[in-house]
Amino acid sequence: MSSVEKKVAVVLAVVLVAMVGLYVVTGSRAKAAPGANPMAAAMPGGAPGGAGASSAAGCAPTGAGGQQSAPTEELGKAGAKLEIVAIVPVAHGCHATSIAELKKAYQAHPNDIHLTVVDAFGPDAKKYQEKTGGITWTVVAINGVSDFELDGKKVQLQRQEGSSYSPTDLVPIIEAELKKPAK
Repeated sequence: MSSVEKKVAVVLAVVLVAMVGLYVVTGSRAKAAPGANPMAAAMPGGAPGGAGASSAAGCAPTGAGGQQSAPTEELGKAGAKLEIVAIVPVAHGCHATSIAELKKAYQAHPNDIHLTVVDAFGPDAKKYQEKTGGITWTVVAINGVSDFELDGKKVQLQRQEGSSYSPTDLVPIIEAELKKPAK
């Protein structure tokens, strides 16, 4: 191998390492098409059908006929002591346990909770973003807050179940918030 060939090989190796590093840092984020739901692009795994955490077997779309989103579900009356907004990929099934826990808490305190479950891939996701502190990925916000302390540990009700929170954290957090004096 001549010295010129060695230099070319080194340059190509450096470029390859730089590209791999850039890919690892930025991920394989899919760019949303104009007019697409910006929540979908911000979800782990990108837009529907993208690679990543949200395309795992447990997150496969569950709707019939290729349904990509579920309708927004609202339980309770606006202005309740707790305003809970969950922006999660409902139709994909990824947060079914969290949704069940939220509904269990609502059923225990229907007069104190206004629960809104919004599909992150649905048309209402962007509209509810403001009520979650502007978070652009999956989130459960209670009165606009998604960071809590539970049994001395910090819990962040964001992203996938089991990563920064466990669905079983939801009811105890809600119960603790209900015990706080109204602001």
